[in-house]
Amino acid sequence: MRRDIPLSDILVELERDNMLPALVFRTSRSQCDSDAMRIASNERLHLPAERQRVLRTYVHEVAEKYDMDLELIRTNPQYQGLLLTGVGAHHAGQLLTWRLLLEELMAEGLLRVMVATGTVAAGVDFPARTVVITAHSRRGSEGFTTLSAAEFQQMSGRAGRRGRDTVGFCVVAPNPFCDARQLLKVAKRKPEPLSSAYFPSPSTVLNLLRYRNVDDLRYTVERSLAAFIDRRRGVELSQEAQEIEDELEDSALNEREAKRLRKRARRLKRQAEQAGSQQLALLDAALDGLRELGYLEGDTLSEKGYWAANLCTSLVLELAETIEDGVFDARSAEDLAALVASVAGDSYRTYLKTKKSVIEEKDVERISAVLRRVGESGMPGVVEDRQVLQSAAFTVITWMQAENWQEFRGLLLLSGVAEGDAARLITQTADHLNQLTRLMDTHRDLAFRAEEAKRRILRPPLTEAMNVEAIEGS
Repeated sequence: MRRDIPLSDILVELERDNMLPALVFRTSRSQCDSDAMRIASNERLHLPAERQRVLRTYVHEVAEKYDMDLELIRTNPQYQGLLLTGVGAHHAGQLLTWRLLLEELMAEGLLRVMVATGTVAAGVDFPARTVVITAHSRRGSEGFTTLSAAEFQQMSGRAGRRGRDTVGFCVVAPNPFCDARQLLKVAKRKPEPLSSAYFPSPSTVLNLLRYRNVDDLRYTVERSLAAFIDRRRGVELSQEAQEIEDELEDSALNEREAKRLRKRARRLKRQAEQAGSQQLALLDAALDGLRELGYLEGDTLSEKGYWAANLCTSLVLELAETIEDGVFDARSAEDLAALVASVAGDSYRTYLKTKKSVIEEKDVERISAVLRRVGESGMPGVVEDRQVLQSAAFTVITWMQAENWQEFRGLLLLSGVAEGDAARLITQTADHLNQLTRLMDTHRDLAFRAEEAKRRILRPPLTEAMNVEAIEGS
């Protein structure tokens, strides 16, 4: 059986041939972390003392530039290994400040290797002299899928630094579960056609109806990129159906084959008709669902619809229905944060667990009923199986009660919870709480408590990302 090629071997080979810095893509966070830790324990791969000093000095400069907590960086489990080897692991399971630090070091040419998941290819704009691809598939929320041509090009396109390299290298170092022949096939494919992520979600419809009527909304949807692509696909399907009908007229086919082709032509025509009107069908589904839940009266917003339209969030219906049912009434800021976090979390992520329920059973039942009601509405973009997550609520409450992130980090490490996942949950909760603060005119007490809860959970290092955005935008 083919063995996995260790990062140490990859590093030695690339360094010998002057092909560093390199960006090595792995399929999982744990692989990235394991690579970085193993390299750090190999003294033969440590940097000379002078290069370590340069690296340490620049870390301090980056921390000062972006007002980062230097102590938080120093206490990162991978910090010493980073200084010793110039190798860092970058993935969504880490704090944003750590990822930003690695990106700055890489852009400055001070890292030898960055080991990363595919999120770097899509979300961060910096290249390396060499890109190393170790798998032909990627891991998603639904398991492993083969890389698309666009994903492969995003990865391989990082090879070669403008102004520094005359050529970039893309190397394949397959692991035991990677078929290099599959990667070759993917590399030869044309990029997938442009697609649109737009659809008339309940949040979009509510917000647009504050300023437009339904006819205006239909006009907007019909002229969206998504509708244009759907219509073009409908034309293609119609042409394919016509070609089949032409074949039926011109060819001497047996009855069985002719019957099969006629059936296929009818199916293609139905698909063509559905494709041409798909976006309007989604809009109608959103409008029907909003009427059923009381946000619309005919084609205009109801009183409930007007205040709910202020909640510019993907959880607009879940939050609005919970408010309407009185679940948030007379809650402390801490309780409110826990309740919001319980629906803001992702069920496939790991959070802090506790044997004692943070949210009372009666509240779990009330919120679960809301989630079922929203999930069964049939509106586009609504998650049907959203759950009340006690672990998400406990994670946010634990952070609110922690003295600082170092203390909180210790609990996360002991429980096997990724810092990045916890930070993502907390900032998502803060975003939803921020939307609740916009209800000052209709739900004044709730808005005040939401503001207090948001203030208590948005503190360093989570606010440091905002400092970075402010600096980059200036």
